[in-house]
Amino acid sequence: MKFIDFYKNFEDYPLISKQEVRKFYPGLDPRRFYEWQKKGYIKKIINNFYVFSQKDLTKAEFMFIANKIYKPSYISLEMALSHYNFIPEAVFAYTSVTSRKTKELNNELGSFYYRNIKEELFFGYTIIQQGGINYKLAEPEKALLDFLYLRADIKTAEDLESLRINPFSYKENIDQKKLNRYLEYFNSNTLKLKIKRLNKIL
Repeated sequence: MKFIDFYKNFEDYPLISKQEVRKFYPGLDPRRFYEWQKKGYIKKIINNFYVFSQKDLTKAEFMFIANKIYKPSYISLEMALSHYNFIPEAVFAYTSVTSRKTKELNNELGSFYYRNIKEELFFGYTIIQQGGINYKLAEPEKALLDFLYLRADIKTAEDLESLRINPFSYKENIDQKKLNRYLEYFNSNTLKLKIKRLNKIL
């Protein structure tokens, strides 16, 4: 198969998986991927996943890729807090939570971090549809809880103040009833104290 024919069939895909390719071309020699990679046509992200080298990916497509290359997962933590304008710092790594083991993936696209959370806490995300793709993103309440739950180093009111959480974005995005409902699932007095202190500060 010529690369141009392959490209025409998959040019709209933000992420190309060998599994999907086999559905269209069951007889495709897997060595083609290695050859196209050597020629600079495609980039290998992790085993069995590739992107076209010249493709300019949108932020939504990066979110989609983060979901796909390590499943199950959803965007949360710093990336989600930045998305909701809770924190002032720019976040360049794609941070997610997963019910699988904690993992860090660094590749030509950037850094993708996955923090383990208990399976019973794998909830509180919404599916965002954008540009013909969809990805899982933590709701603002869950992103905040995930972050504070996993950050054992954040303990005191001073630690919480150092996060510089935007009070206007916080009040605009956080539903206190939903926050408290989700908080109960964590069954953590430490986390409850953090939320109490944060609400007092903001």
